[in-house]
Amino acid sequence: MKLDRYIDDFIRNEKEVQVNPYLATRVLTKLEEQEEAAILRSTVPIWKKAVVAASIVLVMAAGYGLGSMVKGEKEYIAININDAQLENLNLYTVIGYE
Repeated sequence: MKLDRYIDDFIRNEKEVQVNPYLATRVLTKLEEQEEAAILRSTVPIWKKAVVAASIVLVMAAGYGLGSMVKGEKEYIAININDAQLENLNLYTVIGYE
């Protein structure tokens, strides 16, 4: 009995994890340093921002220019379509179709 209890106590002590109280603090400081470095590296030069803004303005101007090229009055043409020729609807309207 004494041997079994000793073995159980030994196993229970080995399963317990001893945590270093300063580990979390060190990990968090390293993460904050990496985030600050990433923020400093991610700044975009002002000339790239200007190029993006100029390209947006250029696309808008091109769209306006293409839209203003269409001039004249719109002529509407009436189109009469016979749906019976387009779709074979008589299959659905036949009575007694088996």
